[in-house]
Amino acid sequence: MTKLLTTLLIALSTTLFAQVEVAKDVLDKLSATTKAYTNMTIGFDFIFENKSQSINEQQSGVLVLEGDNFRLEMNEQTIINDGESQWVYLKDINEVQIMEHDPEDDMMSPNKLFTIYEQGYKYTYGGAKAEEGKRLHIIDLFPEESGAFIKVQLLINAAKNQLHKIILFDKNSGTYTYLVTSFKSNTDVRPFTFNTGDYPGVEVIDLR
Repeated sequence: MTKLLTTLLIALSTTLFAQVEVAKDVLDKLSATTKAYTNMTIGFDFIFENKSQSINEQQSGVLVLEGDNFRLEMNEQTIINDGESQWVYLKDINEVQIMEHDPEDDMMSPNKLFTIYEQGYKYTYGGAKAEEGKRLHIIDLFPEESGAFIKVQLLINAAKNQLHKIILFDKNSGTYTYLVTSFKSNTDVRPFTFNTGDYPGVEVIDLR
């Protein structure tokens, strides 16, 4: 019985190690592909769902990334960050708030979301699946330290080594899904700054 248990434990350990190695290989390829781009323009659908609370909220957005700079445009707000200052424009009240950029800010900042896998997580390979005619690798990430999310799942386009979907699971049974709907790289992008002249009558609140 002891020998059988030992054999099963060794087999399980070997399987888990293999899953980690496959996940690492997939993530390394994803990271190398991502870092090769000068910039990225990502169109996405965002869905927040919590079935126990009957919540299902959806909206679309566009995220432009170039180094540490980003521009996030969604239905109700625009966030722009140039590495030194961050502008948050609220469309419904025509107001912009300006604050200093904090590099140690929440890791769920838009410019970190699409590279979330690079630090602070253990990972394993969850297999592959077909979705929308694409073969996708499934990588499950588990935080090394307790935080707002208990798990992050990445679905990665196997042919292009690009993110297809990110799903974050919180402690209250909520899920936050980012589905990539369009992708462009190495294009001409607007400066990462907020021009008040483009927003007549905007109220400026400078918190720097």
